[in-house]
Amino acid sequence: MERNGPILDRIALLKPDRVLDVGCGCGSYTVRLSPYCNKITAIDYSASLIERCKSENARPNITYVCMDARDIAYPEASFDLVLERACLHHILEWEKVLDEMIRLSFRYILIEEPIHDPSSEAKRNTMKAQQLYLDVQNEVGYPHYPHIELASLTAYFKRRDMKVETEIIKSDEPVDFDQIFSSFGDFAGKSSRKEYWLDRLNQLRHGLNGKMLCEEDSVFILVQK
Repeated sequence: MERNGPILDRIALLKPDRVLDVGCGCGSYTVRLSPYCNKITAIDYSASLIERCKSENARPNITYVCMDARDIAYPEASFDLVLERACLHHILEWEKVLDEMIRLSFRYILIEEPIHDPSSEAKRNTMKAQQLYLDVQNEVGYPHYPHIELASLTAYFKRRDMKVETEIIKSDEPVDFDQIFSSFGDFAGKSSRKEYWLDRLNQLRHGLNGKMLCEEDSVFILVQK
């Protein structure tokens, strides 16, 4: 059973009227937010993901829009609450996304991002898996970070003289190898070296030899304007 997580817990408590979900992906998490919000606008850069949102995760109070999170076409303070969950590290210019989130929020900004933690073998194995994903994605024109340093995130808000609350969420929940790499073949197929990348994947699988992979730790950040 999927955990609620701090974003959902906080939204269930606040019950905001107007919400912006930045980087909504396929919309599965947006749907979980919908019972606690009046209206949600959910954006993602990928047109195919937005179409998937509309077909798989439609709700009367959710509007899905294809939009670049670095330049969001809504007026200042349009939303009571603006959130992002595991989206920032997919965007090289992540500070521009935070600039927009602050501009658009009337009161609350909620952030949840994975963080680096090499403290256990399972965590280190997972980092190896993530690096292989990063390598193939970089080759096919989708460069991003494995994570954003917590110090970089807090420094961003400090420069703007904004007070933040942070909470580290630890997890050692096991994750299946095939679950992590469920979309790896899609990225490999976009490369001119598909067989090379599939061979790299098999090498990693054999190298791990059934050793455990696990969920990443994450940081929750609450900003109140």
